[in-house]
Amino acid sequence: CEAGPGTGHLKPTFETGAMLLMFVTFGKFLEAYAKGKTASALQKLMELQPVIATRAIVPPDYLVQIEEDGDARGKKGDYVVSANTHINSLQTEDVDIKDVKIGDYLLVLPGARIPTDGVLAANEGQGKGSYVDEAALSGEPFPVAKALGDTLYGSTINQLSVILMRVTATGSGTVLARIVRLIDEAQGNRAPIQAQADRIASVFAPIVLMLSAITFILWVALDPEEEFKQKIYTAIMSAISVIVVACPCALGLATPTAVMVGTGVGATNGLLIKGGAVLEAAHGVDVVVFDKTGTITTGRAVLGSRYELLQEDDDLAVGLPSGLRRSDVALWLASCAELQSEHPLGRAIVNAGRGIWGGDVSFAKDGVVVSDCVVVPGSGVECCVAKEGLGGYGSVRVRVGNRQFVNDLHEETNNNNTKTELSPSSSEACIGDKEVLKLRERGQVGVYVSICLGNKSSADERDWRVIGVLGIVDPVGLEAISTIAALHKMGVDVWMCTGDHETTAFAVADEVGINRRNVCAGVKPEGKADLVTRLQKQYRENENDPSTTRSVRRKRLRLRREQKGGGVAVVGDGINDAVALARSDVGIAIGAGTEVAAEAADIVLVKSSLHDVVVALHLSRVVFNRIRLNFVWAMGYNLFALPFAAGAFYPWVDLRLPPA
Repeated sequence: CEAGPGTGHLKPTFETGAMLLMFVTFGKFLEAYAKGKTASALQKLMELQPVIATRAIVPPDYLVQIEEDGDARGKKGDYVVSANTHINSLQTEDVDIKDVKIGDYLLVLPGARIPTDGVLAANEGQGKGSYVDEAALSGEPFPVAKALGDTLYGSTINQLSVILMRVTATGSGTVLARIVRLIDEAQGNRAPIQAQADRIASVFAPIVLMLSAITFILWVALDPEEEFKQKIYTAIMSAISVIVVACPCALGLATPTAVMVGTGVGATNGLLIKGGAVLEAAHGVDVVVFDKTGTITTGRAVLGSRYELLQEDDDLAVGLPSGLRRSDVALWLASCAELQSEHPLGRAIVNAGRGIWGGDVSFAKDGVVVSDCVVVPGSGVECCVAKEGLGGYGSVRVRVGNRQFVNDLHEETNNNNTKTELSPSSSEACIGDKEVLKLRERGQVGVYVSICLGNKSSADERDWRVIGVLGIVDPVGLEAISTIAALHKMGVDVWMCTGDHETTAFAVADEVGINRRNVCAGVKPEGKADLVTRLQKQYRENENDPSTTRSVRRKRLRLRREQKGGGVAVVGDGINDAVALARSDVGIAIGAGTEVAAEAADIVLVKSSLHDVVVALHLSRVVFNRIRLNFVWAMGYNLFALPFAAGAFYPWVDLRLPPA
């Protein structure tokens, strides 16, 4: 403080301008960095698409014309590849993905990514289709069976057999390109959250300028100094002091200091929080949408319930390996058949067998020989299990797969065993149908196991009968139930959105405590984003209702901010969740998920613990309340310092604040 109204000598304050420029530049750097992270997420998505494709040259005599409507391969009159084509004999050439055109035929090897969108034209080997891992788009753990004419999506992974596909979309017309476009639009169109400091400053700054002008006028009019120049100098210094003291530095520091502490506490607890705006948005969240696979569930297939249907007097009980119980025969034979399988369902069966019998699942030490293993894509596997005296014949043929395959039915095969309409009371009911229906109600995939005693060479002579049904399940994570219960106690409405079918989704929802009305099943990535948009509108529609007065809307908005913010958070882990994560108010990504999801999200759970969802929301509420308290202290400082700067107390205490 400076005593008296003397002119004095003031030091230059050039460092103030330098510091201001530094802070502004640093803010611009952070903004550019955030945009770079968005671009990184989109780049990772685009890198999923192969850059080279293998184009097959199909001779005209390999093409057949579709003669009837309703063919899945195309419309009547279209020319398509004959289903009996030996695709490995076709001449091929490697081409750049940019040179692939609609109508081209592409060859895709097992384990390779499908280059672009198309339909399955033919496949090598037995069966009428193949399996494709669509986890990158749907997030579901089990490969999808594809029949001739079914749609194939670019960047998904072909599983078991060589396939020939006909291209139906390229470039920006593919599903992957559409997902990239939706993420870009969602992140680019998201309105920036206006901090409370901005709202206060918009009113505070004009008031300060008015106070500065009033201070100048009053000092000129009321200063007892006789010299006019001295009056002007004192009035100018006092007016400048008002502006300097009222500079919203305290208001500006109120938010970043609390955010810095909040993000530091979050990092200590395994939360990567991307900025203060995220904390403010998370404070207003009252709806959380969970992805199912890999988020609520583990994302790994394991053996669930099983039904052993072998009769007490069955011939198969003769000559079993020592140490094998009658109640485990179906699991043992299924493990033998699936030993060489790469299918997740097969691996789950084999892992269950190893958990019971150790590494020697087939009981080779007892003389068991497994041979003639055949994989029929879209149907199942078949093999021959031989052992001296087994079943009275010394060998048994085993089939593991869907209903039509294991019963050797010649009707049209349904490629998705989990969706086949079963009716155990009908005349066409098969053994095991009732058990499969029970498994579906529990959210498990039913797999049939059938046998044919003897090693009959002719398929027509074989009499297949079902001896067991195995249930494969994606189990619920250990933390899912307690996390959802905690969110309910916080007053948060919990939803679940999944690409899986409705029966499985309802079973999981019942287990973790989510209301069935809050379950959306069978949705694609765009559908998840649309759900987020609907929920946002549903919880905010009253704010923009033109029939209400401005005062009523303000009251509703204030109550919503104090109690529930109307914000929607999405918790996911896969590429299929990236669009919803970007469109939500707060995107929360599981740390063990994909990089694309982590880049598109606002909060990353580094420890991949669902409990951290509750921690993140609680932390945001604590930090936001601290920001409000900081604003109170900042305003108190300004209200106390402004009278001193204006010289209001100078006549009594002979003190006032200089501008520098």
